[in-house]
Amino acid sequence: MLARRDVLRRGMPVLVALGGGIGLGACRAQPIYQSTGAQFPGRGNLAEREAQIRRAAASQGGWHLQSIRPGLLRGTNTWRSHQMTVDIAFDVRGFSITYVNSVNLDYSGGQIHSAYNDRVRALESAILRGA
Repeated sequence: MLARRDVLRRGMPVLVALGGGIGLGACRAQPIYQSTGAQFPGRGNLAEREAQIRRAAASQGGWHLQSIRPGLLRGTNTWRSHQMTVDIAFDVRGFSITYVNSVNLDYSGGQIHSAYNDRVRALESAILRGA
């Protein structure tokens, strides 16, 4: 009985440290990434820019784009139990991607799960590559 108590007493700090590390690893909140002022490569008219954004979204998987008005698309990306919605405002020279809403991404006061930022950056890169 005494040996068991000694093992628990010595092992408890290790268990607490492991549990805390796992808990901190699960919390991956970051400030929301806003893609602003990105410049399209080359020349193109508004319709070509929209087509470029649509190709990029299709290359990233999970994105569904809806036309709101000329120069504004609303993009929704869904995976497992998560969903994110962004607005993509654009003209012939550049574009910006801004947060609209999310589900199960731990949004709180300008902070969000890192998966949101990863997907926005991937979409931004695909647009810039002309995918």
